[in-house]
Amino acid sequence: MNYNVIQLVTTSVLSLLKEDLKRNDIKGVNCLNRQPNAQNLAGEMPCCLFYLYGISENQELKERDPYQVRDKDADGNTYEFLREAPIKLDLNYLLCTYAEDIDMEQKILGRCILTLYDNSELSRLDDLKKLAKHPSDRIGMRMLPISREEQVRFWSSLREPMRPAAFYEVTVRMESERQRKFRRVEERVLDIHQKE
Repeated sequence: MNYNVIQLVTTSVLSLLKEDLKRNDIKGVNCLNRQPNAQNLAGEMPCCLFYLYGISENQELKERDPYQVRDKDADGNTYEFLREAPIKLDLNYLLCTYAEDIDMEQKILGRCILTLYDNSELSRLDDLKKLAKHPSDRIGMRMLPISREEQVRFWSSLREPMRPAAFYEVTVRMESERQRKFRRVEERVLDIHQKE
């Protein structure tokens, strides 16, 4: 997967949410990748936010060894090289909603949570299918169990009043562009002398 996987995950999930809300007759909802701020979102209501707020390297899935890749150059000649191990990233998202009416806010939030639960295998989304060429390229999403204290800290850091929200983690794999060329052994010459 290449460097734009972060942006593709965000836009794919936002498209998924928007389409699902329309399909379920919850019309006119803006699906945005914006930091929660009630004042700035006043003109966008009703809205659903899927906001990327943090990125970290996944230490449990860290790969250390380079691996061999076979490719073809512009002339169609096959060549091989060692590619450095990819980096696995955990993308942390906030899902929350804003509307004039609290019932509408909760209706939108509930529908979005269900949509993300039913589509947690993001590799199946059309925009992301082409990136998942290998089983280790699977893009999965899970809801994070965030404690009350962590939620309070999160909303305080934004200087916003606390509101109902769900927190998600998406793990993606990005290929390194560093590669080392090598040549296979094509011939081996053994020089054997008999001792006298």
